[in-house]
Amino acid sequence: MPFKQPLTHADLRTIRERQPWNPDVIALLWEVKRLRSVLLRAYQLSDDFKRPAGITGGLYDDFMSALRDEPCVIERDRNVQEMMETPDKLRKGMAPR
Repeated sequence: MPFKQPLTHADLRTIRERQPWNPDVIALLWEVKRLRSVLLRAYQLSDDFKRPAGITGGLYDDFMSALRDEPCVIERDRNVQEMMETPDKLRKGMAPR
């Protein structure tokens, strides 16, 4: 049986807001946050990973593809892109890029 669609940060926040009184939900959300941070660290280091030769090369390719498709990685890349965009209004003394 395939996995369900991965949850985004907004989905996790909605769950938190529906059950703010439930300590089990809070504990699980903290664990999800910890696991998402592990994925983000793996993504940050992925450029330094070497593709193994042999039969495990396919597993490596699948892992890297799945890592790029993780919501926490997509959200991080989108946030970085938004921070790098030119602001609508330049501050005094700020030259256009």
